[in-house]
Amino acid sequence: MALHDLLSLLYPTSCLLCSQGDVTLCPQCEPLLWSCTDIYRLHGLDLYSALHYNEASAQLILAAKEDNDRAASRYLAELMAMRFARAHRELCRRSYVLVPVPSSRAADKRRGYQHMVILARLAAQRISSEYGVSCHVKQALVPVRKVADQSRLTAAQRRENMSGALSSSPGQVRGAEGIILVDDLVTSGSTMGEALRALRAGSYEPDALLSACVAGRFLANKIGR
Repeated sequence: MALHDLLSLLYPTSCLLCSQGDVTLCPQCEPLLWSCTDIYRLHGLDLYSALHYNEASAQLILAAKEDNDRAASRYLAELMAMRFARAHRELCRRSYVLVPVPSSRAADKRRGYQHMVILARLAAQRISSEYGVSCHVKQALVPVRKVADQSRLTAAQRRENMSGALSSSPGQVRGAEGIILVDDLVTSGSTMGEALRALRAGSYEPDALLSACVAGRFLANKIGR
């Protein structure tokens, strides 16, 4: 592969949404992303999300998740790091652990990579460099059974589908570290709920939730900014 081609993969020179121009997001596409500045309450913890879920943010997530588009992943990670800053103001820890919610084993095998691990590591790198705290990723969650695709399931069906689907791996987190559970998209909250159950069963106690996007159903759960 020629150096120019390699650099084009690492540092794209076109808009992530329309593939035009020579910027990450062109002036026409940037307003399509709706920043989320609210804090939501989910399963007893504060949820900090970078974007509201719409067609534009869905395109970014799909590019990162299904196409392994590192430029999209880096962009989402930067936004997540910015939202982390709000959580950090509340938690005031010197070090943090990001625990990614895993995809199914089948999805990881089909893709050939672990999307959420990549996204979490990029966010941790950005957090460490921008906010003067130590931040690293711990893969503390593992899928233990198959689950159905959730895109067409109701909230109740999603809870049933995810029940008992995850387990926490052995390991220790230092007591002074803040534990933040991270995912790319929060919709019904069922996946986050199962992840929290599994972590707590393994003696982990998360301090906050962080996501790239949040669906509109959480607008009623707003508790602050």
